[in-house]
Amino acid sequence: MRRFKNVFFAIVMLLSANAFAQEAQVSDADLAKFAEAYKAVQVENRELQQEMVAYMKKEGMEVQRFQAIQQASVNPNQEVEATPAEMKSYKKVVAKVQEMQPQLQKDMMSIIQDKGLSIERYQQIGAALQQNPELQQKLQNLMMKQE
Repeated sequence: MRRFKNVFFAIVMLLSANAFAQEAQVSDADLAKFAEAYKAVQVENRELQQEMVAYMKKEGMEVQRFQAIQQASVNPNQEVEATPAEMKSYKKVVAKVQEMQPQLQKDMMSIIQDKGLSIERYQQIGAALQQNPELQQKLQNLMMKQE
């Protein structure tokens, strides 16, 4: 499921490294909104992961096997060792993920906007967090207080 998590986290963050190379100033209010949005996105992400695991099982594939085929398929130096039935199931799961991505992106954007941030501001805060350990700590403390 790590592959899905990484894919969906990337979609959620919607980061464009070049667009946000400069560190943004982040107010306490914006950081609080980011924390709320981030937590809501994580809840949505967990629900999606559960849905995808259920779909994999329906297609007769275990998560670990899917991950192994996925890793091999993206590594040009590794041959994919899978039965025709496994490849059929794998392709169905990948197609389902691709089919779901536009709606997922729309849902994630709505969650972020519902928490009072524009997508651009969410991206800026995300980029600032990646560059600033102090801001990361501040976010972590804030999220712990909110729980």
